[in-house]
Amino acid sequence: MNVSELIAALPEDDFSSAANAGLAQERIREILADLAQRPVPTGSLHRLWSVSELSAQIALAYLAWWIRQWFSNAEVSKRRQMETNLRVALKLFHRLGYLRGAMAKVGQALGNLPILVPEQVAETLDRLHAESPPMHFPLIREVVRNEFGKGADELFADFDKEAFAAASLGQVHRARLKSGESVAVKIQYPGIARTIDADFRNLSALLLPLRLGKDWESVKGHFEEIRRMLSQEVDYLQEAESTRRARELFRPEDGIVVPNVYSEYSGTRVLTTDYLNGLHLREYLATNPTQASRNAFGTKMYVAWLRMYFACMPYGDPHPGNYLFLPDGRLGLIDFGCVQHYGPEERELTRLADRMSHEDSSLMQEVVRRVCGVSPEDPAFPEYLGMMEQSRDWMLEPDDHPGPFDFGDEAHFQRGLDVTSRVVRNRTMRFHPMYIYWQRSVFGLKALLLRLRAQVDVHEAFRRERLALEHSN
Repeated sequence: MNVSELIAALPEDDFSSAANAGLAQERIREILADLAQRPVPTGSLHRLWSVSELSAQIALAYLAWWIRQWFSNAEVSKRRQMETNLRVALKLFHRLGYLRGAMAKVGQALGNLPILVPEQVAETLDRLHAESPPMHFPLIREVVRNEFGKGADELFADFDKEAFAAASLGQVHRARLKSGESVAVKIQYPGIARTIDADFRNLSALLLPLRLGKDWESVKGHFEEIRRMLSQEVDYLQEAESTRRARELFRPEDGIVVPNVYSEYSGTRVLTTDYLNGLHLREYLATNPTQASRNAFGTKMYVAWLRMYFACMPYGDPHPGNYLFLPDGRLGLIDFGCVQHYGPEERELTRLADRMSHEDSSLMQEVVRRVCGVSPEDPAFPEYLGMMEQSRDWMLEPDDHPGPFDFGDEAHFQRGLDVTSRVVRNRTMRFHPMYIYWQRSVFGLKALLLRLRAQVDVHEAFRRERLALEHSN
């Protein structure tokens, strides 16, 4: 076999052009139609095999592109790379949408990091935030009946059996209460809690070699925190309580809306709230908004994040599916399943870190000792001290900037990724479990503001929120 025959035998790209958006849209429609008929797979081996098969398909796709580029000019190689990215994105969307649960959340995270993954992958996986494949209603109607002893048609005056939104753990239907209110009814996918247990059993097996390392206790703590938070997310009673508490934080003049919870129509696996009619980020950006509008919404997003942080219940999952841009300029804040509720230990660490960042930088050694569990006598202490200083400087960059900070500057986001990359490379990863979701929250918010290209006066927003907090105390 000669070289040309070998190249011809490689898997062929499915797209004649990476710009062929029509074909990609058609594939997505086919994927949605397929997955609507399929229940969530809950078996550990089935889910592990699905992930392993997906990994092999992705590796082969990029291997084929890598070999082809040796025999192509730069223009053809670039086109083929974009085509490969799109093929991989659709494979990821299909498989992660099928697995749902924790695996879909991995896809959501990648979709909110356009700098970290190829553009085609980020744009496709971004759909998992609010456009995940919904199940046909017959597959989930028993969830409603099991919660309330009656079907959706009996419980509500009107109930739309076609979901208008779907994500990693459940899908949302429009309905009208018998008292007249228009509501959104979130229904959990059947068996989704079992998928979390299955995925963590698989992950536990993969982490087994780390038990021999010196950082095992820290890794174990991070692992358990993720498991705890995911288990919390499938408890809609907990989410209902978090939603009520968040709603109490905002006033009409804030221009930030948290929907009301209807307790009598909510349970462990069904959550009913006000229906908010607004646009998600992708739809909002498609209207070509003015810079002033972007800035106003960006400021509201930052204020909402600060308000919840100061209330010791940080929003652990800021992503495009959790924000609605309302026609009157208000910001809708939805989905409070992933909210950390700090206890005494976490509150004390937060206060200490805030004092270090804004009042007394000499506290950094104490923060490293308390947060990372590393004493000054430990040989690794200088590395942790350097990591803490770099992280603090990046975090405070918008606050130290005079006037509005341009979050559309990709260099700022890239610096944060670089700091995180150094942390991983240097293995300075011993830190309190609360910071797993803290980091996710920070990167999630800044990724949203980057996509929004918003300019926010962070210093002024922080000053106002801190002042309001002091007055309330």
